[in-house]
Amino acid sequence: MAESEQVSLRLLVNKETDKVIFAEAGKDFVDILFSFLTMPLGTIARLVDKISDLGPIRFGCLSSLLECVEKLDPGCVGTETCKQMLMRPTNFAEDYCRDLKINIDEDMEPLRYFLCTKLPYCSHYMLSNFENQRCKCGNPMDRAIAARRNALNGFVNVGSTFIITDDLVVIPNTMDTDLGFLQKCGVENLSSVRTMTVNVTRTKVLDMLECSLLSKSALTDLFLSKNLLDDTEKLSFSPVVVENSSNVQIKVKLVMRKSDGKILFAEGEEDFADFLLSFLTLPLGGVVRRLGGCSSLGCIDALYKSVVDLDEKYYISKEEKNMLVGPRITAMFQSSISKQMLPICEQTAQFDCHVKDDIYKDMNFVDPKSSTGSHKGFAKGPAIFMATDDLFVTPMSPILGLSLLNQLNLSLNDLKEKVVVIGIKEVRKSYTIPYLICIVFFMVY
Repeated sequence: MAESEQVSLRLLVNKETDKVIFAEAGKDFVDILFSFLTMPLGTIARLVDKISDLGPIRFGCLSSLLECVEKLDPGCVGTETCKQMLMRPTNFAEDYCRDLKINIDEDMEPLRYFLCTKLPYCSHYMLSNFENQRCKCGNPMDRAIAARRNALNGFVNVGSTFIITDDLVVIPNTMDTDLGFLQKCGVENLSSVRTMTVNVTRTKVLDMLECSLLSKSALTDLFLSKNLLDDTEKLSFSPVVVENSSNVQIKVKLVMRKSDGKILFAEGEEDFADFLLSFLTLPLGGVVRRLGGCSSLGCIDALYKSVVDLDEKYYISKEEKNMLVGPRITAMFQSSISKQMLPICEQTAQFDCHVKDDIYKDMNFVDPKSSTGSHKGFAKGPAIFMATDDLFVTPMSPILGLSLLNQLNLSLNDLKEKVVVIGIKEVRKSYTIPYLICIVFFMVY
């Protein structure tokens, strides 16, 4: 996408505090902001690592997860396609995001569809999003077909205008957003404010994504060049209750330092590795929803609440609002263990194949995570994996574990092992894996 594509914003700035009070924006910019919530976490980790005006950042442990997937031996994952799915997870709302005025994910590719080479003589009627998967009949699925693209135009209505506060609360521009609103924003004297117009480029949108994750004053930090990265250590995280009726649990062994209780690394079977790797495919908005709007990520909670609170009449249709309030995972991109422990709905799609005359056959998706259909996750087993404190996942070996401990210059007398069983029902403020994953996991640095 050319850097020449721009979206204009008008800012109201407090001259005394040198902070943005709010911005006036139209459909183009609001669609871009709302699209952040549809992005898989792995996509966000990849994007914020790119060069921008603020510089690349690490999206906490997600950046480590993305790096470890790239280095994983092919024998550690179910199929060759698994690494591709984890490193480039598909956005379930790609049809809505691809034609945004500025789409920061230039690598976004439309979903492709492949059929068995033997159709219509194959009786299984299988469909795949990835080339050269195996049909149940044993033949490769490399017959590409064109999918009909819907003409979609973002999320909110053309012509609607919005007020966006410094912490990314988005409200419609109505008769209520006048002098009374200024007073609510702390403006007492009109001489204390100034206006400025800014043009937002693709690089600025990348910076906006970073600011939305890091800062509680995203517009000020983005447009008034505050020292955003110097303040990231001040982020705080609180334990939250996560409702889940699943009884599925994962057994994990923790290796800890006795002196301060710090978790050095954890060991678990393939279901443990699969659970961690699956975070890369989850949409940001879906995770925020599962955490009850309490992700503690910069302005993301305020942005998500704006989506929920915005009246349906400002959306193109009810479908667009529902899509943003409850983002889904692209079909087949969710592992079985993740589906049970952190249930975020999968996108459902129905396809049929025209056989002849008026005869149609329902198509069934091939699970690209398994060549036989028996395996339902990304990590291959039986195997033992280890995850470091920053969630770098790798196959476990005694030598690797000892090497890591040696690098930390630790005494064996200061180490202890603890076996825990984890299940995501509630996150307690303690040194348990649920707290490690759900709190440290979200930490941006």
